[in-house]
Amino acid sequence: MRRPRLGLTPLLTAVTAFLVLPALLRPRRRRRPHAYGRELQSYRRDLDERTSTIDGRLVELGDLVDALRRRAADPDEALVALQAGEDELDAAAEELREILAPEELHALHAEYEGNLERALRGIVTAARGCGITRLPHRPPDDEEPTIYWKRGHLNILHAQLRMRELVDALLSWEPGQPVEASVAARLHRL
Repeated sequence: MRRPRLGLTPLLTAVTAFLVLPALLRPRRRRRPHAYGRELQSYRRDLDERTSTIDGRLVELGDLVDALRRRAADPDEALVALQAGEDELDAAAEELREILAPEELHALHAEYEGNLERALRGIVTAARGCGITRLPHRPPDDEEPTIYWKRGHLNILHAQLRMRELVDALLSWEPGQPVEASVAARLHRL
């Protein structure tokens, strides 16, 4: 019985598979869609506009609470301004949640929202201090409202500082780069 002759076809198939298979198994780089740049610019524009409005309002309210703490402002007038500012910042927080951040920035965007909530808690704390001043039979030298104003001011101030760092990181991020808003990252940028 005669054995069939194999020829070159199986040999060429094996060599071709040996050469092509590594190229097929190599991980491919994902290509970004062309609209990614436009979406990123739109996100940056919306974020910059809204965060600058929020930051300006927080500066005003922080100064007001600091004036309360130094007893340089009227608590009744400040209470009205604090409640109006709280409502305005609540609306801004809702608008901020509607912004669709790039996937890589979701964590920092959520942290920004969390710090905005911290600033709102500071405003509510300061408003509570104003409410204490309205209580009947309160001694004139009572320090309890001052404690509320001090805590509220510090919450607003610290949240505002962290929010500025986060906005700087969110606006300066480039696709393909790691996104970080830590002290080490800030010092590295300087």
